[in-house]
Amino acid sequence: MAKKTVEKFYSDLSGDEIDTPAPTVSFTFDGVGYQVDLTESERQAFADAVAPYIAVGRRAAGRTTRSSSSGGGSGVDAKAVRAWAQEQGLDVPARGRVPSSLIEAYQSAN
Repeated sequence: MAKKTVEKFYSDLSGDEIDTPAPTVSFTFDGVGYQVDLTESERQAFADAVAPYIAVGRRAAGRTTRSSSSGGGSGVDAKAVRAWAQEQGLDVPARGRVPSSLIEAYQSAN
């Protein structure tokens, strides 16, 4: 007995069947990554809609999605914040995430 398996892709937007084998569009907005499967015409409409923003935007260096870090994702050195907080007599955890209130205070002071 023969068996044939057929894999089909459908648009997340319209539900229409997609003919292309790699229909996924990936994009990032406000630091959050998204993926959506689109038909070729929907993909072109998406490209046309974001084209003006891409034309005037800057490419982000490195990773384009948010990641958690001990510095709270703020780009501030957690060790420096901890040392500063201890010098100021503030309570700061020895390990783990540095509270955003401490990071903001550190940035204001420096």
